[in-house]
Amino acid sequence: MVKYVCIKCGKEFDESELAVMLSIRCPYCGYRVIAKARGSDIKILKAV
Repeated sequence: MVKYVCIKCGKEFDESELAVMLSIRCPYCGYRVIAKARGSDIKILKAV
């Protein structure tokens, strides 16, 4: 499930809440700029 975060109010929501809206807007404040939330996975890479 993809999580999104509103740039203005900072609330996090998923795509099911976004599908309820007719356009791409935050379901809480109505702001039109949203971003995908970062995952909590940490990748450790070996340096070369």
